[in-house]
Amino acid sequence: MRMPIKDRIKYSDFGRTFHFQDALATGRSMLLVNTFLASIANIFVTGVFYTGFLTVSGIDIVRVGIIALIPYIAWVFSLVSPILLSRFKKRANLLLFNHIFYYVCVVLATTVMPMLVSDYGQRTFWFAFFLFIGNVSNALIGSGTAAWHINFLPPGEVRNIYFSYSNMISSFVGTLVAIGSSLLADSLAGSPRQGEVITLLRFIAFGLFVISGLLLYLVPKEFPYHRPEKKITVLDIVKIPCRSRKFLLTAIILMLWNGITTLNGSTWTYYVLNTVGIKYFYMFITSIVCALSNVFLLRYWRRAIHHYTWFTMLFVVVLLTGAMEFFIGFSTSQTIWVFVTVSILQGFISAGTNLVFANLFYINLPKTNTDLYYTFWNLTGNISVLIGSALGTWFISLTEPHGAWTLFNLPFYGSQFLVWIKFILLIGVCVYIKRITPHIQPDPEPEPVQTV
Repeated sequence: MRMPIKDRIKYSDFGRTFHFQDALATGRSMLLVNTFLASIANIFVTGVFYTGFLTVSGIDIVRVGIIALIPYIAWVFSLVSPILLSRFKKRANLLLFNHIFYYVCVVLATTVMPMLVSDYGQRTFWFAFFLFIGNVSNALIGSGTAAWHINFLPPGEVRNIYFSYSNMISSFVGTLVAIGSSLLADSLAGSPRQGEVITLLRFIAFGLFVISGLLLYLVPKEFPYHRPEKKITVLDIVKIPCRSRKFLLTAIILMLWNGITTLNGSTWTYYVLNTVGIKYFYMFITSIVCALSNVFLLRYWRRAIHHYTWFTMLFVVVLLTGAMEFFIGFSTSQTIWVFVTVSILQGFISAGTNLVFANLFYINLPKTNTDLYYTFWNLTGNISVLIGSALGTWFISLTEPHGAWTLFNLPFYGSQFLVWIKFILLIGVCVYIKRITPHIQPDPEPEPVQTV
């Protein structure tokens, strides 16, 4: 006799991980709902649509790169975050305020501002201003979310199951939304209505972010926070994590990855849209393939991590990502097929990359002072992004205006040379991972406690 569908779901990995029978599972379920809503909203305010919004607002490629640096500069203020958060025994209302204020600044205000300001130079200033104050608030307060929500994450192999479903839903839902919205944007190419559609999508995204914040900070149970035995100082935020050798060596992987992958994070999309001439829809090929891979292949990525170890698969995904950077450098208006082919391959790889990196922070995380370690992790990660973005923007400002050069009978710009630089640097990251892997094996975790 076949088990009813309801029972099959209840006793599946998904059903055992996400339900509303206890506080921990309820918290995980709210995290998943937030993932669902955020995956829709983020499509409208990041990536290709964000670049498109800046483009219709009259922001050129160099200014796009400059604006992209602002959020990471603001993260310097995260140094005082643990000190501030240690004063609060309850954080839900504070975190909800931060969530809404952040999206008011980075989504709502930046969407309305171009309607009121016509000068492109002033628009650049106001974009930077709103992004800065929103990200300062998030740097000071937002890191307090980790110490709360980490209680809902299961340990060990079950955590891989959690991230598998979280990544799958994020990728699948986001891709479906991206396909529909990009087809709509492409159908209006060359029309003033394209800019109107992109603006409308940003308003919709703001509403979704507000709803997700209400669910994320008002529904889950808030647990007592670890109280430091002594007063935390700014120096502790650097000193204590640096004493944890395994955590520090693991964090360096994130620093290298963030710095390298964001060298062209804000300028590559601009190049592909405006120089290569790729349509909005084709920009989401990687996301489409990644979504399909999450549905059909994610179980095999999980098995590979379990069989070959997490660090081995980390080495593999970084190596493959680097290889794709080399090939995609040949993307020109004459070789759009290269962009499409490599984007498909990147989609298959990114399913595994997302799963591997989702667990990176937790691999060697000490059991105490979560706020402090999370602040260090975000601060160093964002400083790496700032350095990478700044260097990438500087390189583009020097090279892009002087292109195109002819190489292999194809036109080449600074943007293409930059992805080749990324390829070389990612191979260097592979060497680093290979050398430190024996020294950062995680300590054994306790078996998950079954709650009734």
